[in-house]
Amino acid sequence: MRKMIIIFTFIFFVVAFGEVSAIRNKHEKGFFVEFSSVGYALDDSELSSQPLLDILGAFNFNYRHYLGENTVLSFTTYFIDPLFIGKVYMQEEVNSNEQVYFSYSENYIFSNFFFKDFSFKTYFNIVLPGLITNQGYVFALVPKGFIGIGRYIMDNTEIFGTIECGTIFNIFTSNPDEEMDEYVRRLRDDSFYSTLKLGLNWYYDNYSGIEIGYRFLLYGKSSYLSFIQGVSFTDWVYNIVSLYYQSNNQETIMIPFITTDYYLTFSTKF
Repeated sequence: MRKMIIIFTFIFFVVAFGEVSAIRNKHEKGFFVEFSSVGYALDDSELSSQPLLDILGAFNFNYRHYLGENTVLSFTTYFIDPLFIGKVYMQEEVNSNEQVYFSYSENYIFSNFFFKDFSFKTYFNIVLPGLITNQGYVFALVPKGFIGIGRYIMDNTEIFGTIECGTIFNIFTSNPDEEMDEYVRRLRDDSFYSTLKLGLNWYYDNYSGIEIGYRFLLYGKSSYLSFIQGVSFTDWVYNIVSLYYQSNNQETIMIPFITTDYYLTFSTKF
């Protein structure tokens, strides 16, 4: 049981802090430098990395491919050595039995199509968190996605509805057994969640806006994956605070538009 708790906790925290970027204009062909990343742009794709994370032991790589103006494919991979700072900068010796590595791969496709006054959004994400030690490895397959429909009541104002679902689909380990197989079968059902969001978007430029809405948990009240719902920073704050207070059997803190089911966020497009 302790092994299952460790695996599940790891899956949650890795997925909870995953980041989905916004659809943005392609860089001009050639090398480019942003605030925290450097990369090279091709005709319809970009290769990039965040070197500031490398010096902390979080080696990373990102590939984005633009399938026209309305669809983007993104593949991001991290290989994390949590003992990197101590080993490299402090010259600490690490016992091989204490060495552990994390890996994290987030891959999604997002589309936003327009039909007269209506918009149709689709998002599908596959997350692969992993834990590697000298005793073996464990990886999880966590699919998540949403479908959204909106109607523009003004040129830059949209009312919308979005339904989102997610689950832990499978766990891969170097030491499989019948107990693990049975656990995965139960976990697939127990971890499923579904949420509904209704609200209004006001876009102040081509890719960014302000979203105000209300979230409903349709299914999965007992699923810890319900605490990874959403894709914005505001969603993550809500998820973390909700998980903390539920885990400690305390009354949920009420910060209007941040830790409540009605919410306000400033990152609304991919």
